[in-house]
Amino acid sequence: MDKKGWIGFGISLVLLLAWQIYVEYRYVRQQPSPVEQTPSALPNSSGEAAPGQQQLNQQENQTLGPLESFEKSPDLGKEMVYYLENDKIRVAFTSWGGAIQNIELKEHFFRGTKGKENILLNRFDEEPLLNLSGWDSKYNLSGYQSESKEGKIFFRRDLPGGVTVERIFSLGQDYQVIMEQRLINRSSLPVTLPSYRVNVGLASPIHVKEAIQNLAVNWLTLKGSRFGRIGLPDFNAAGFLGLFYWRGPRTVIRSPNEPLRWVAVKNQYFTIVVSPPSTLPPIQIEAFPVELSQFPLEQGSQAQVPVGIKAWAYFPELSLQPNSILSVQFKTYGGPKEYARLKKLGDHIDKVMEYGMWGWVVKPLVWCMVHFHSVIPNYGLDIILFTLLLKGIFWPLQSKANRNMKAMQALSPKLKELQARYKDQPDKMQAEMMKLYREYGVNPLGGCLPMLVQIPIFIGFYTMLQGSVELRNQSFLWIRDLTQPDTIYHIPALGLDINPLPLIMVGTQILLSRMTPQASDNPQLKVFQWMPVFFLVFFYNFASALSLYWTVNNLVTIVQTYRNLKKPLPVLHRVKKPKPSHKISMIKR
Repeated sequence: MDKKGWIGFGISLVLLLAWQIYVEYRYVRQQPSPVEQTPSALPNSSGEAAPGQQQLNQQENQTLGPLESFEKSPDLGKEMVYYLENDKIRVAFTSWGGAIQNIELKEHFFRGTKGKENILLNRFDEEPLLNLSGWDSKYNLSGYQSESKEGKIFFRRDLPGGVTVERIFSLGQDYQVIMEQRLINRSSLPVTLPSYRVNVGLASPIHVKEAIQNLAVNWLTLKGSRFGRIGLPDFNAAGFLGLFYWRGPRTVIRSPNEPLRWVAVKNQYFTIVVSPPSTLPPIQIEAFPVELSQFPLEQGSQAQVPVGIKAWAYFPELSLQPNSILSVQFKTYGGPKEYARLKKLGDHIDKVMEYGMWGWVVKPLVWCMVHFHSVIPNYGLDIILFTLLLKGIFWPLQSKANRNMKAMQALSPKLKELQARYKDQPDKMQAEMMKLYREYGVNPLGGCLPMLVQIPIFIGFYTMLQGSVELRNQSFLWIRDLTQPDTIYHIPALGLDINPLPLIMVGTQILLSRMTPQASDNPQLKVFQWMPVFFLVFFYNFASALSLYWTVNNLVTIVQTYRNLKKPLPVLHRVKKPKPSHKISMIKR
């Protein structure tokens, strides 16, 4: 790599660090303002109301109104709460809305202000999950007659026009809740029900410091299986580096207007996925931020009240024939974002993991980690074993790279001669150096190959940790949670956490850089002296599992490099040039 290349490499590193700091400030610390009013129309891409939605728009203008003035029917009656549970979940159902109040995850917990508590999905939403609104005048929440029998919860209410709504809830396998919804037209006339909406739920952070980019709404289109996403940072003003803005902050974002296969809300590790009937799919998603005023903060905490993201699914109007019953089924998954578990659900629900272009690396990594854990039930040891396995696979490649660096070291005196001879002719010097490399069969970039090979694995590991619920609350040595920094002490006066593992990692990185043979005293190589600083900034507040992986990787590389350095410098020989082949042409006479 020439001088310009090294300068470009250094500038790229600086820009990468600057971007990381900007994202931390822009998208993590600055939360969007909570929604003040829900919109009343559902425009399509042209800005006009879509066909079949005019009645919905009129209904929304009259009934659904601002979120703060959430209208409850005066006929709600006494709230009745019922529970269904299996070995994975405990689901609370309420007669106010005839829907799901919350989903408690028995195997997943967090450490809150009251100590150890189980995760509750839809915890801070005043509207029940799967609540249906749009058929009862101006009211968003209506009361249902209810009862529980034979492991099922039954809800029932009558609509104007002689239509009865029945909702029957039961638990499916694993983390699934199944709702059968029946619309019974007992009259002798056809009835058209206006467009309506169903609450998909509210995703909230687990901890007050959770990065807001982890909160999002997803969906998959019924045709073409196109994946969509609305993240909480999308509600902020959009611009360039906080200087030039082409759009102000938004209070609501809608998906494109087309039938959807499923919709989801999620945080970093958990998700609610609603799969509506394919025969009557929703036609649009509406997402907006909600201030979590009930979020428990530690006493005296100066932390800002966090914001969650909520979504509604909008459905078109439907017609009921005289004396008919329309029965449809909704399936709701409320549980951890585990790739294998979501994959089994079908309908590409595993896209909620958002592995993207790195899925080909992430999926084998997840598979290896889970299977290692079935043998060694400690994820810290599993990460070490996984790293040792990778280093064993790449050991020959690293050894070859070290031999190449030793050859570069042996070639160093000749390179210095060229630098002194052509110091005023950089182009000529570069050409002669490349000629010298070819003459002795040395590859100047051979030492970089192991690093280039490991980059996809590193990125895959980083991507996996973005939603690796398997590592939550998994301890190792002094680390309490492998998905969090390994903080052992907090300095209140400085607002600084003491995280030992990133410091150990950077120490091994510095030692490794000192051990690595250099071809010469080329000043452009000094850019690598700043690499540990970039690593420290990047890793310091990230998941300790990633720091553990990189530290073990460095330690093994140090041992291998030390072994190779003990060997004497190789004796360089010029590469023999192949003899030109002579063709003998025979002339026929």
